[in-house]
Amino acid sequence: MEPLYFKDGNYIYECKSSPENKDGPLNNNSLRSWTRDAKNLLNRHRPSGFRYVFPVNRVDSSNEAVLEKLKENCPSVDIQYYDCDSVDRLIRALEKVNSLPELVAYIKQARK
Repeated sequence: MEPLYFKDGNYIYECKSSPENKDGPLNNNSLRSWTRDAKNLLNRHRPSGFRYVFPVNRVDSSNEAVLEKLKENCPSVDIQYYDCDSVDRLIRALEKVNSLPELVAYIKQARK
């Protein structure tokens, strides 16, 4: 039986990082491999959206080119990506409203 999160209307969130380069750009070779896997997944299952979250890395221009290529290859899926700066803003917002404390704790632990 196919997992329910692949149904139309659902969004897949995938956290990835290059911990050897914390606060720096993603490793482009790893990113190419991840996007190749994501492309295969998205072309087979067609969820409505796919979100890459990079909690400890920044997305530089070469990373952005790889991610934009994934968007071009999967035009029927809403693909977005978030780097460590975006994640920092999310954490601050969640802490202010005391929402999803488990998510905040997980992200903080993953960034250590």
